[in-house]
Amino acid sequence: MNAAAIRGYVETDRAAVNAVALAAFAQYAGDYEDWPTFSAGIARMADLAADGDLLVAERGGVVAGAVVHVGPGRPRSAIFPDDWSVIRMLVVDPAARGGGVGRALVAATLERARRAGAPAVGLHTSPIMATALRLYESIGFVREHDLPSNRGVPYARYTLPAAGIAAALARLAAPGTPVSSIKNVVPAQAGAQVVRATEVQAGLGFPPARE
Repeated sequence: MNAAAIRGYVETDRAAVNAVALAAFAQYAGDYEDWPTFSAGIARMADLAADGDLLVAERGGVVAGAVVHVGPGRPRSAIFPDDWSVIRMLVVDPAARGGGVGRALVAATLERARRAGAPAVGLHTSPIMATALRLYESIGFVREHDLPSNRGVPYARYTLPAAGIAAALARLAAPGTPVSSIKNVVPAQAGAQVVRATEVQAGLGFPPARE
């Protein structure tokens, strides 16, 4: 299987990126409350290019996955410090899972975080997204605290310090590292810090739903 080529988003990718995002999240249709509204936001993933580096994985001329790197100083939810890099909306086409697409996309975001000089890389994820969660934990991301649930699905914040980026990249490049299949998620921790639900809804990695 050919390796995925990672490149920057261009406007002609809009329909393909949005379609891959919807396909990647389709398996969770029964987990989120008000799925129609939630999925409408997922279907606008390409809108995130306005506030971050939207990266596309292409294989054989077809978009197979995407992710967003939000660098220091770019707009983000209050759940992440302004000087961090943030990973948002890691999605892989179900037909392309198991081929290293997610791993390549994560590596590309970490490279950008390193170049940006971010002191840490943050993300939020949920236990229902088990494959992605295993990948993130395997490269050094650590759960910090719970976040309010999003439409009935639990979330938490994960962090990787800048000092751990090189090791994370080495693990991503090593054979046998678990492959991410879809976006990030995590379990809850008793007594953990909780931020306001409105802040979480603004930064859970999904474009805002529109009426």
